[in-house]
Amino acid sequence: MNIQPDDREDVLAHLARDLHERIPMTKFLGIRFEEFEPGRIVLVAPLGPSLNHRGTAFGPGVFTSAGLAPWLLLVRAAWAERIAVQILLRRCEFAIHRPIACDYRARCDALPPLEADTLRQGGKVRLTATSQVFIDQGEPAATYTAHFTLIGSSGAWEGDLALPFPEAWRT
Repeated sequence: MNIQPDDREDVLAHLARDLHERIPMTKFLGIRFEEFEPGRIVLVAPLGPSLNHRGTAFGPGVFTSAGLAPWLLLVRAAWAERIAVQILLRRCEFAIHRPIACDYRARCDALPPLEADTLRQGGKVRLTATSQVFIDQGEPAATYTAHFTLIGSSGAWEGDLALPFPEAWRT
């Protein structure tokens, strides 16, 4: 990535603002980008908007953060390859392993390679990606595994690629 350190924070803040406009729930939950590299994303969310009656994070707020991480990484990967794609969530598994009583981070560290040629020809590709939610340096507090179907387009349609990524992120 050719973004300078000072510019990186501006880019991540800009992406968060745009995400909040496109998916208003992310603004309510206070989700922001901490890292967004080609093979890794870290989203940060404050406890406050997800607080439940027990003083811990309400599951749907954690689920939203955890679910966004692999989806956004997929969007970026498709965007970098200039592939118009629709990303559908076929099914997912989500588990909270321990109470979340503080701000938390949803992290996705890897994606399987995109089958770019298949998608460019308008084909379908299935892939699985996992994110984890952390509250400290220990084991994950929650795990989310998404099973996606990607539908490519051979036309000019931009699919799920509407976020304003910097041109430097294209391959």
